[in-house]
Amino acid sequence: MKKFILAVIVITIATAVAIAYERYFVQSEFGPSSLLGVSLLLLFALALTVTLFSRGTRFHEAVTGVWLAALSVGLTFVVVDLVAGVVLVRPLSPELSPDKIRHHKLVPNTDSRFEQPDFSYIQHVNNLGLRGKESSFKKPSGRYRVLMLGDSFTMGKGVEDDQTFSALLEVSLNQRRVCGATTFEMLNGGVDSYAPVLSYLQLSGDLAPLEVDLVLLDLDLSDLLQEAAYRMEAVYDSTGEIIGVPGSTRPILFNQRIRSWIDQHTFFTRLLLFHINKWLGYKDFTVQGMVTRANPELIKYTLAEDKINRDEQWAMIFASIAKIKKLADERSTAFALVIYPWGHQVSETEWMPGRYNFIPEGATASDKYLDTIYQRSKQLGIELVDLFPAFRAYKGAAPLYFKYDMHWTVEGQKVVALALEKYIVERHLAKLCKSN
Repeated sequence: MKKFILAVIVITIATAVAIAYERYFVQSEFGPSSLLGVSLLLLFALALTVTLFSRGTRFHEAVTGVWLAALSVGLTFVVVDLVAGVVLVRPLSPELSPDKIRHHKLVPNTDSRFEQPDFSYIQHVNNLGLRGKESSFKKPSGRYRVLMLGDSFTMGKGVEDDQTFSALLEVSLNQRRVCGATTFEMLNGGVDSYAPVLSYLQLSGDLAPLEVDLVLLDLDLSDLLQEAAYRMEAVYDSTGEIIGVPGSTRPILFNQRIRSWIDQHTFFTRLLLFHINKWLGYKDFTVQGMVTRANPELIKYTLAEDKINRDEQWAMIFASIAKIKKLADERSTAFALVIYPWGHQVSETEWMPGRYNFIPEGATASDKYLDTIYQRSKQLGIELVDLFPAFRAYKGAAPLYFKYDMHWTVEGQKVVALALEKYIVERHLAKLCKSN
């Protein structure tokens, strides 16, 4: 028994040291959750050491009693936490495949079912790795094809395939029966947690053979910081150009595996770590922190209280947007940038109470960053489609955003579809009909 306890002590201390080393020296940070984990491991090692030295003394019986009580409470918590994890922790993303170029992508020819408090639906990924019905790289004659690029808002998280704004827009445009025999096809290139740098790699790589007439890039609020996080893991060529953001070749650290397991299998522990980090104001700017977990830093810049200079972040994201426009220009394809709000920017009743996982109660939403988007778009000659007015003009009774999840309801998808239909009709149909 003495040798066993000694072995457990050594393993426990070694684990604590490994986590501390990776977080502090390899990742150059040591957040509250890491401190809590290391502290608990060292406390456990200390308790085992006390137990070891208490053997054969009058304190041994008391120490044994404490251990029995602690183990009972601990095991009960672990069992309840794991059961709650099985029951309450449901997948938020469709089946994703790590990719050495664009970090991750949807798996072609797959179906994923989602069950959340806010929604229940099935998502189909077609033969091209795009959400929705089957298609082909080659565009049939007499067809006007639009490619939507973006993240989970574009992908349509929370609604069925035929309820996404891409699907609704296709139906609506085809019902117009404009320009003779022309038909319209909307391709949904949205992928969970994408930022412009990944959309560029998607368009220049896997979707390079795709024949399209118009590319719309949906710029999400989360993109500003996620872009910066992805660029931290990017691979550059000799000229300084990004050639990939590996999602499979970069080794996963020991502490990352632990945190990933906690996020996927526990409920109360994950919730505890989230609130500890939030309470202590910890800022996690890694891809894992920005992409896989609710992070208040993601949309902090949309609040009046934000005073951080974000010029460098805007420069990075518009560098990727400019590359997408250049690629479209080279292919004689029209291009536009689409911007839209999250629920806290529309009204006090939308996205409630889910918004408080990202912003503090009493925080004031601000549009000041929109000036930056307008200015940079104008400087780069990028056409901008602003959906803020459409959302704020909505007077319907149904909510546009889910209560807990930040994405659009079916009604929100309809608002986007109507606004984009108006844009396409006014900006592109006259030219299309003239060419026909």
